[in-house]
Amino acid sequence: MKAKYSEKDTRGFLFVDCSECTKGGNGNKSCSSGWLKEKGNQGGCFCGALLDGLEVK
Repeated sequence: MKAKYSEKDTRGFLFVDCSECTKGGNGNKSCSSGWLKEKGNQGGCFCGALLDGLEVK
């Protein structure tokens, strides 16, 4: 399934939205800044990993 909020920037690096991250609000909630973010467009970072089943084209 395609990720709705995560995308690659102009340099090709993956920006992972907190709601679609393995450590964010819908993952295992182990990120100190993203564990409360369950809805999209509330934050993100370049060091996260997408949840299983999501992909960015």
